[in-house]
Amino acid sequence: MLGLNKDVVALTKHEEGWQALFVQEKALLETLLGDLAVDIQHIGSTAIRGIAAKPLLDVLIGVRSLDDVARFDLHALKDADIYRLKAEVEGKVVFAKFSDLHELTKTHVYHVVEYGGEWWKAHTSFRDYLNDHPDVAKAYETLKWELARKYPDNERQYSDAKKSFVDRIVALSR
Repeated sequence: MLGLNKDVVALTKHEEGWQALFVQEKALLETLLGDLAVDIQHIGSTAIRGIAAKPLLDVLIGVRSLDDVARFDLHALKDADIYRLKAEVEGKVVFAKFSDLHELTKTHVYHVVEYGGEWWKAHTSFRDYLNDHPDVAKAYETLKWELARKYPDNERQYSDAKKSFVDRIVALSR
């Protein structure tokens, strides 16, 4: 089951079904975005074998240029419960899918970045490194459990507290 309400940080045991859910979502996105999406990848903790994760699918969408986002059919995305978030992140545009707009229950986060650019490389190399190094993945999982207990209702602090670990792994993976 996917979904977390706004600002809630809760982890669940790894579920093998997350990959199948990604495959379904990728097919939907390919239909909605057509050739605007150069590649679509499963990232985040649900893409790392055997570790606990927030029950949200993180999806990386590679585009030729962030200018292509202006060509996304926002009405078709809205019909699929996908909305552009107001979050400002340099080099990235963020969308999310919600199962409940009243409670802001988010099920998917879409990171739209330039294909092959820095964000693309960082997200995919982090995922690949942890899948290739299960001991490091378990250390990451331990950190995530500690931070989820410390920040159960503050997603921003939880994410910020993981940043140095993530940055270290991205640097190692290159």
